Amino acid sequence: MVLLTGFLPSIAFGQDATAPAAVLNDEQLLQKYVWSTLGLDGIGHAALVAGYDQWRGKPDEWRSGWDGYGKRWLSEFGASAIGSTTKYAVAHFAHQDPSFVRCTCTGFGPRLRHAVTSPFYARNRSAERVFSLATVAGLTAENVIPPATWYPAASGARSGVLHAGAGVGAKMAIDVFREFIFNRTH
Repeated sequence: MVLLTGFLPSIAFGQDATAPAAVLNDEQLLQKYVWSTLGLDGIGHAALVAGYDQWRGKPDEWRSGWDGYGKRWLSEFGASAIGSTTKYAVAHFAHQDPSFVRCTCTGFGPRLRHAVTSPFYARNRSAERVFSLATVAGLTAENVIPPATWYPAASGARSGVLHAGAGVGAKMAIDVFREFIFNRTH
């Protein structure tokens, strides 16, 4: 068993004999960055968060309908690109791999816990699962820069926290999908 520690509650994961995936090198991290920013990952994340913001009607000035959703999607895609750029730059300098890797554990509960907590963890060069400073930096940049630059009005701290929560929720949903349904390898 591996016991995770750090800023999140400790969660025990049962491990099977399957070897963990190798930590990505710098060239592979660059490819992952491009894919997660411009590929299906970036598009899907932007669609989920834009849908949530459309449902909430935030920002108010962008109204409803396809025009409002389009503005929200483009804004979220840009914000996600800023977050990914920050995350992968910090990951490079911290020598961490923030990529999602399927759990080597067995059972629905442990695999679900792994997928839901994965956005907060990275693997160091020794393949140990550690708290991801890169993800925190990426989320901060993604949720601070857009309201400060291109949003139509000051969003306020509460709106930024809700938006960050939606982004984390979307990432968790994508990781659950990857853990149980979609296994893409590069």
